[in-house]
Formats: sequence, C-alpha cells, structure tokens
Amino acid sequence: MNLQLVRYCYGPQCVLGLLKIEELALWTVEKPWVGNQVFVSCIPDGTYPLVAFDSESHRNSWVITPVPGRTGILIHPGNTVDDVSGCIAPGTRQDGMVVYNSREACRMLNYVLDRKAQHTIQLGSGLGARLMPDPADPGDPLQSGSNNGNGESGMSPGGTS
Repeated sequence: MNLQLVRYCYGPQCVLGLLKIEELALWTVEKPWVGNQVFVSCIPDGTYPLVAFDSESHRNSWVITPVPGRTGILIHPGNTVDDVSGCIAPGTRQDGMVVYNSREACRMLNYVLDRKAQHTIQLGSGLGARLMPDPADPGDPLQSGSNNGNGESGMSPGGTS
C-alpha cells in the first residue's frame, strides 16, 4: 500500500503534515528540516519503503528504510518534537505544534496496514494532494456543505468519508 505524507508546514521548530492512507487521514509532527542531520532533522522528501518494526521501546511501529545517511526512522507514538528524534509521530488531532491521541493513531495505522506486507511512504509538500476543498469542483467530497451521512462535512483527519 502507498501512504502519502503531505508536509504542509515547514517551520523552524517542527514540520507538520497530514498522513493519508486510503480513507484514513492522520496529523503528524516531525523535527524541523536541518539538512538531514541525525537526531535533529526530519528526513528528506521522497518515496521510501515502509515495513513493520518491533523493539522493546517501540512495539507495533513502522520503519522507513533506507533513508540516505540515516537509520532507525520510525513512525511511532509521540505528541511533540520532543518525543521524536528524526522520526514521525502521528495523531488523530492537531493543535499548534502538538498532535493528540498518538497511540490511537498508531493503532489505526496498524489496523489499516498489513504488518506482513511491505508498503511505501511518499513524503513532501508538492504531492498534489489537496488539504482544502476545490471550489471549482461541486462534486468534491471535501467541498463545504457536502454531507457524508453523519452530520460532518467532508473528510477530516482521523475520520473517514
């Protein structure tokens, strides 16, 4: 399966993104871009293999490998940049530089992805994904006023449509 991480905010303190896997969307927080430096930088934009990973400190996580000049880049629970060392922390909700419900987001990720299969993850800001409705497309499910049957409009991070 192909995952897409749309990085929408490259700030001096963190990088914020939206991780999309089929109908699931999760918020993400990463270290800021600091030239791919180990432990202090997010990884470069690109497409990478993603495989299941388990260790004593990071059970039911995912590893992104190979990353040029880096090892041990995981998707694992965390809420702020202080919780990651070059890794990616997903959440079901985001406010400022914090993602929330990260353990739940990781459980959702593990529910959607087959841990025995190999996947790919595409990271970057120029992925062509839309975070906002397209006003030119009245059939756009993200369009304001659309209703997915549960009283909410469109697709929201952490939800499905």
